[in-house]
Amino acid sequence: MLSFIYVALAFLLSAVVNGSTVSNKDYALVMYDPAVVPLNDSTASLSPEVGQLLTFLNTHYETTLSPYSDDEVSLFYDDFPRFDHLVLLPSSKKAIGAKSGLNQHQLLRFINEGGNIFVVGGSEAALPEGIRIFLNEIGIYPAPKGYKYVDHFNSKNGVVELKSQNLVSNNRIVENLNTVEYTNGNAALISNNELIQPIVKSTRTGYTNKAGQVMSDESTWTFGEQGFLAVGFQALNNARLVWMGSFDLLADDSLYKWCFQDSGVIKLQFVQHIKANEPENLNPHLYRIKDQAIYTIGVSEYKDGKWIPFEVKNDDEQLQLSFKMLDPYQRLNLSPLGPVSATENSSELDAYAYFVNFTVPDHHGMFTFELDYKRKGLSYILDRKVVTVRHLANDEFKRSWDISNSWLYIASTVLVILAWFSFVVSYLYIGKTNHVKKNI
Repeated sequence: MLSFIYVALAFLLSAVVNGSTVSNKDYALVMYDPAVVPLNDSTASLSPEVGQLLTFLNTHYETTLSPYSDDEVSLFYDDFPRFDHLVLLPSSKKAIGAKSGLNQHQLLRFINEGGNIFVVGGSEAALPEGIRIFLNEIGIYPAPKGYKYVDHFNSKNGVVELKSQNLVSNNRIVENLNTVEYTNGNAALISNNELIQPIVKSTRTGYTNKAGQVMSDESTWTFGEQGFLAVGFQALNNARLVWMGSFDLLADDSLYKWCFQDSGVIKLQFVQHIKANEPENLNPHLYRIKDQAIYTIGVSEYKDGKWIPFEVKNDDEQLQLSFKMLDPYQRLNLSPLGPVSATENSSELDAYAYFVNFTVPDHHGMFTFELDYKRKGLSYILDRKVVTVRHLANDEFKRSWDISNSWLYIASTVLVILAWFSFVVSYLYIGKTNHVKKNI
């Protein structure tokens, strides 16, 4: 009986360990149309760009391939996401069998649950209607099927060539544009949504027009630099989306690496605040007005499969602390301290420490240490810690002789007392009094 219990416990522990291992895996779903990309045919030859994407997915995630005609596709199971990443390849039809599982409501919910979406378009293919509506809702408006991106001033043998001028500067997603040719591609318009991050743009001489028609108000989708060939989107929960207008851009693996959270990811390793006169008391809940507060953080960046120190290298990326009630009473830049270890008793330097020392304002109430860091191409950091700031107690005010401005009044008081004492003494004892009565 005892041996049976041991075996049962061992089996239970094994199941828990295996369950936790499985839960840590990332899952990816690739939706495709066999008429456009024959992923269901092992003998079919795929383009090098598509093969590179599939190799990346199969290497890093548990990947599932499903055609758009599969009407049983679902992104959720018992209200939980079944996948971490979703790849949507172009389709030959707007109507798909998986309409109920890939409509705009399901895709928006997938983003809200933290899932990442990678969308590929093209001039000769279409995006299913639900996917197009979803992109429009977040502010990305790809050109419809049959519209092609053209740039006569940057073309060779009728094929558009992308150059460094097509890359949006300081986007932190694609540093160098590896794609040379842009074939059968289209462009998209974008809204002024601040969460949208342009990556590859059209040149001044590029435009998106309906194939075979002359440029006009009705047949032109984008003109000049208002069009974009690749666009990123990062929600407030750090879920990401990338849309690109051609398979050729898959040659830049940094696009889908960023989309799948393999680059451009930063996080807070630790956050601490102390009083300068009580360094042993970490993260106190109560401050006194005019206390000296020291706020310290450690930030890491995920790169090449490991966490490394995240160092701010220019003023535009400065980390800032807001000490606020309703409005910030203090807004301060954090100063660098240097690489540190996020784990106690570890020699690995995997974080970069920043700090700021400031005086708590002369105002009592509930205050918040707020670090709200949003930069293009990087995951967002938001940390809030609420503390109470109180006034001085009756026995904590400075005595009058400790206040330099009061010395003048103290001296005046002493001088008045001395003057009065001198007057009384002089009145009583100084001078001779004539006591002889005068005869009248």
